[in-house]
Amino acid sequence: MVRHTVDPVKCRGCGKCVEMCGLELWTLVDTDNGKKRAQVIEEAKDMCHMCLACRDACPEEAIAITEE
Repeated sequence: MVRHTVDPVKCRGCGKCVEMCGLELWTLVDTDNGKKRAQVIEEAKDMCHMCLACRDACPEEAIAITEE
């Protein structure tokens, strides 16, 4: 199982992770303050191949991926 963690302080909602994930495991969601934030879909923990493309694409280094 793979755990995806997004730092809400660092994430600007640029969507680079969404663009880079070939499995379409990422989406942008609206936050309470009217901005966007990256979020993985529920199934990502079982579907992710840990290619790290999303993590590497993030200009803010807001994504951490670990295997559990």
